[in-house]
Amino acid sequence: MRTQSQIHGPFTGWHGDALFKLANGQYWIQADYKYNYRYMYRPTVVITQSGSGFQMAVEGMDEPIRVRRANVMEGYIKGAFKGWSGNTQFELNNGQVWKQAAYAYWYHYAYRPEIMIYEASGTYMLCLSDDPSNSIEVRRVR
Repeated sequence: MRTQSQIHGPFTGWHGDALFKLANGQYWIQADYKYNYRYMYRPTVVITQSGSGFQMAVEGMDEPIRVRRANVMEGYIKGAFKGWSGNTQFELNNGQVWKQAAYAYWYHYAYRPEIMIYEASGTYMLCLSDDPSNSIEVRRVR
């Protein structure tokens, strides 16, 4: 299997459980911990099967990284979003409510931002669609 596409939007390199949305609609999560910051906008990526897993090579990065497919739910936060601050609740346009499950503080104002919720390392993570480099662990309330 070989898939070629582009990162949808900005790419900020390898970091932890980074989520990558591709222009072809696929989502991939970094499977191995590696940190290498490099900002690029919509770089070309090639995903190849390697043994029992997958590798993603990104144009401009020195070496590929192991990745796995991700199941992602997309939606919108109702009303104003001001980041998270320790006990933040997120009400979505589909009626679901998610709550911050780990302490972190990040301020970012947006009105009705598009978000993604995905599973990474056994927990659910929430991030803004236009900035997947900032994510927070969440749990579903309803």
